[in-house]
Amino acid sequence: MSKHAILGLGYTGLRILESLNDEFRITSFSRKTTVSNSKIYDFGDEESVRKFVGEYENSPFDSLIITFPLHSVPTKYLLAEAFSKVSRRKWLLGTTSIYRREGEIRESTPKNLEHERFEIEEKFLESGGKILRLSGIYGPFRNPADWIRKGLVRKSKRQLNLCHISDITEAVRGILSDFEDKLPSELVLSDNQWHTWWEIFQFLEEKGRISNYPEVEPDREDAFVDSGLIRKFLPGLQTKDFWRELEKLEESL
Repeated sequence: MSKHAILGLGYTGLRILESLNDEFRITSFSRKTTVSNSKIYDFGDEESVRKFVGEYENSPFDSLIITFPLHSVPTKYLLAEAFSKVSRRKWLLGTTSIYRREGEIRESTPKNLEHERFEIEEKFLESGGKILRLSGIYGPFRNPADWIRKGLVRKSKRQLNLCHISDITEAVRGILSDFEDKLPSELVLSDNQWHTWWEIFQFLEEKGRISNYPEVEPDREDAFVDSGLIRKFLPGLQTKDFWRELEKLEESL
């Protein structure tokens, strides 16, 4: 039976583990989160990385799912090399914000060369890794309406690209099932739905969930994330209806 590993048990990694652990043979690794027999490794520490390689190099995983931002750890270059030694396949969860905002964002859209993730992610790809780039993540305990209440966003007609955490776990299910490694090296994921911050403000204002706010001009170029390619390779991939999920999140308060 194939064995897989999830590295990082933050919001996304933990929910992937909870959703797929019964279906796949998954070992989880975290710097401090201890759930489901997770193993403690600090991947920002060189000695810990060497220990990780030493333990799994002779019995590698079929796939790694790396959920933490690779660019943010001091061992990023060492890790890019280490992952190849302990797994046949390696996938990094990235962000669609790395692309230039030029109308529609697809896998072929030029990247922002100045983005903090660009250099290490290019090296990761060169080493045989693959990247699933995600739009804004929402779901239980991550409600877009709370971003409004905290004053993090403004009421503009700028497109908001999102994906529900359940959609991400379904995409990862497809990745883990790709035993022949036929998926492209770069994929983007969004809910493929049009919704603007203005519409979300209006929805919440009409329901009395927030005060009325004045409209403002968008503060950046608009762009729509088109995740059609991943749906061609994973035709069973469904996405949550944003408005229905937003209502559920508001009802749970």
